Amino acid sequence: MSPTQRPSLGTRLRTVSLLVITALVAAVVAACGGSSTSDPNTLNLLTWDGYHDRAWLDAFTKETGIKVNAVSAGSPDEMFAKVKSNPGQFDVILATAGWFDNYAKADLLEPIDTSRVTTEPNPGFDWKSAASSGGQQYGVLYNWGDQPLAWIPGSIPNTPEMAKYLDDQGRPNDWNILWDPAFAGKVSVFDDPTAVLPMIPLALGISDPYHLTPEQFTAVKDRLSALRPQIKHLTTGYNDQETQFANGEATIGYLNIISEVAALKKEGKTLEVNNEVKQGVPAWTDNYAITKKGGAAKLDSVYKFINYTETVPWQARFIASGGNSGSLNLEQAKSSDAVAAGLTPELLDTTLIPATAAGDAFFSKLRFFQPVEDLNKRIDMWNEFKLGITS
Repeated sequence: MSPTQRPSLGTRLRTVSLLVITALVAAVVAACGGSSTSDPNTLNLLTWDGYHDRAWLDAFTKETGIKVNAVSAGSPDEMFAKVKSNPGQFDVILATAGWFDNYAKADLLEPIDTSRVTTEPNPGFDWKSAASSGGQQYGVLYNWGDQPLAWIPGSIPNTPEMAKYLDDQGRPNDWNILWDPAFAGKVSVFDDPTAVLPMIPLALGISDPYHLTPEQFTAVKDRLSALRPQIKHLTTGYNDQETQFANGEATIGYLNIISEVAALKKEGKTLEVNNEVKQGVPAWTDNYAITKKGGAAKLDSVYKFINYTETVPWQARFIASGGNSGSLNLEQAKSSDAVAAGLTPELLDTTLIPATAAGDAFFSKLRFFQPVEDLNKRIDMWNEFKLGITS
């Protein structure tokens, strides 16, 4: 895995219940991260691999005098568990959409003072709703992405049976193509219930994939089980999924992260994607959030850090380093400041940012992660699926 890319959501395993994770983390938290500090010029940051390069943080310290100790989490569950078990250990965290209700109900976060966010992101979509709970904003966007439908060119059979899955340009445009017998053993899916499960109800025509009725849940479970013969093995990261596509083991799949397209291109392989599948495309955001028992006592330093890392030069460097979407809009990403920071037109084309030029036609298809009706029940369903259990 490239150290400069967002860790695959597929590596963020959720194979045990949240309560179990919380208990485990509580037992070892002292050995797994930095200790809290009351120094107003020292920030403890809980982030994701590749989000905050050490050299970049050192430059921030040199310019501002504020030291940043960065620790990476392995999953949104782990991040929540760490903050809950030791609320004052970290000052700033990178919370994923769909988890803000959990943090708010546990009273772990300080509301965002929007008047102090001088470099507020404006990427073209409503990211604030996904970073809020109960009408209160708790996050500031740092990065976002989606999980599109992907396929190897030439791998779609030219048969009448395929026509129902294709758009007017002959591109796959229906999640149900993943279940077609023509792709038995050739479908790539990664091991992550939070990211993968929303696609299943979308394939069934359920408009809200995050709040299922009991009847819908049963239908999703059955549809998920029916996908098992299509998959040789679940991948455990985007390097693993890249390999599946590169060696021909998989020809179509549910893509973990858009940066795989650029990585495969470097290997001389072409991977096509559809970010506007007709039923909708699951999407995520990662957002700065301030802990109530940590960062709330250091707000001057916290907001200096947030604003600094939301500037065009910082974000352009972040986007260029790993194919991330960051928080820039298309105009900012094409600016001379962005190019000077290393975001060339060629690198920009490997990201999702150019797709945002389509406006609502693009964004209306995204279904950003939300809190689900029953997280543990979904995890249990996923674990049964992995074991081949259908009842």
